[in-house]
Amino acid sequence: MAKQTKGTNTRNGKNRALLIGFCIVIFLIMAGIFSSFSKVNDNTDTVSWSLDESGLLSFSGRTLPAVKVSPLEETVNYTLEKISYLSDDTMVYGLLRLPKEVQTPPVVIVLPAATVTKEGDSAMADALCSFGYASLTLDERGNGGETQGVSPMDLQTGYTAYRNREMPAQYAQIYDVLLAYDYLQTRKDLDGDAIAVLGESMGGRFAVIAAGIEPGFKGAFVVSSGPYGVDAGNNPDVQRFVTSIEPATYLPELPPRSLVMFHFTDDPIIPLADGKALYDKAGQPKSWHQYNGTVHGVYSETYAEDLHSDLKEIFGR
Repeated sequence: MAKQTKGTNTRNGKNRALLIGFCIVIFLIMAGIFSSFSKVNDNTDTVSWSLDESGLLSFSGRTLPAVKVSPLEETVNYTLEKISYLSDDTMVYGLLRLPKEVQTPPVVIVLPAATVTKEGDSAMADALCSFGYASLTLDERGNGGETQGVSPMDLQTGYTAYRNREMPAQYAQIYDVLLAYDYLQTRKDLDGDAIAVLGESMGGRFAVIAAGIEPGFKGAFVVSSGPYGVDAGNNPDVQRFVTSIEPATYLPELPPRSLVMFHFTDDPIIPLADGKALYDKAGQPKSWHQYNGTVHGVYSETYAEDLHSDLKEIFGR
């Protein structure tokens, strides 16, 4: 009877040892899978934002993705290409207009007003082409153009994303511009050392911020724009977010590059005084151009000569 008990105990011990060994093997396999999964995630290029003590926005993980280029049109004066690239999980679309018979032309990134698509801003692209400059006009997110996403006009949704450490639409719009700059640097048929950014209305705010972040921009051109003027109340967290999207926050980063502003006296959307207040906060070099009329956020022949003159000054041609 004692021998039978001993044999049974031996077999049970072996079974337990085998079971424990099997569990250890399974654990090691699962740990290896999890480790591999973690490494894949760690090596994935992701963009993240941060604010410094002054509220200045910066991005880490800024990497130019694959860019798709599609020919659209060719005329006696220019060729037109559609540009698209992924920016923070959103496909961004732009129109690149290249003047003919101009070797490696300077480039202006154009940021239309909130209600204007890249196609709707063709008058500005035509004018820049006539000056001998290429232009890349981007759709603003969520404004009815091809680029989807939350509109940067929606400040409440932007603040909610900010509180959740997600990407606010206002920050994403700036990142779109920075990637556009990076792409233009790769084009051998363009002058990568002569790139400016021009924004109209809401786009003007983005133009100042983008130029403040990226020192490679030769200057910021602003048509019919000014500060947001949001009242943050007594909430320091709201104030920090508002500070990070106000163009005035980035003005100290511009010199020695130029700020050039255009405004009409009876602008029905952004009062002349608001535009002038932003301009007055900027350091030199800067230029203010004021005209009579009600034009807001679009190209006008009224300021064409001044625009060309200031572009020639910063580009040297």
